[in-house]
Amino acid sequence: MIVTKNINFYYGDFQALKNITMSMDANTVTAFIGPSGCGKSTFLRLFNRMNDLIDGTRLEGECLIKGKNIYDKSINIDALRKDIGMVFQKPNPFPKSVFENVAYGLRVNGIKDKKFIADKVEETLKAAALFEEVKDKLHKSAFELSGGQQQRLCIARALAVEPSILLMDEPASALDPISTAKIEELIHELKKKYTIVIVTHNMQQAARVSDKTGFFMLGELIEYSDTKKMFLNPDKETTQNYITGRFG
Repeated sequence: MIVTKNINFYYGDFQALKNITMSMDANTVTAFIGPSGCGKSTFLRLFNRMNDLIDGTRLEGECLIKGKNIYDKSINIDALRKDIGMVFQKPNPFPKSVFENVAYGLRVNGIKDKKFIADKVEETLKAAALFEEVKDKLHKSAFELSGGQQQRLCIARALAVEPSILLMDEPASALDPISTAKIEELIHELKKKYTIVIVTHNMQQAARVSDKTGFFMLGELIEYSDTKKMFLNPDKETTQNYITGRFG
């Protein structure tokens, strides 16, 4: 589903990513772990070209999604971002109703059929395990929801336009333990239909939700393997030291 080949990425003169080659399969959860500033979020944002919005950045190497280099000049970036949803660290609902937050992407894509939109909103709120909690608040402001509900609303909003890949940049770091558990349960459910890539500072979370884990440090991919293997029997001493809390 996602393949990177010899990725080098620069912010001006600073090299943030160094020669990263890896592949991620469809319908799996891949977690990126590592200390702050190690390049994991930068790498995640390559997949829907969010780094393009930052002046002075430069990419070398290839990033292939479904076999196509997404940095080719022929790529339609709007279509790419529709196919690759993104959920950020802090919930960022729009200043609209719960219903309109989810309907937004459909309307932007030119869909006007009211019944289709209503059905899709309900379907995606159910997919995000939120419908039962908000079915009586659909026309109230999204800001009235709790933080955990707002984050699940943002996931529903991303799902409404039917992406194939969902990127999550520390989606539970601003949430309490109960809300975090709901997001993790949701990730398990969603991987049946979507390919998920998650950045997390929480190593226990990576161990719980992911099939494969990549450990980054100083812009390099130190190790990438099945999650169970990485946490029980990593190949590199640096990985072992990070996972056991000797640094980071």
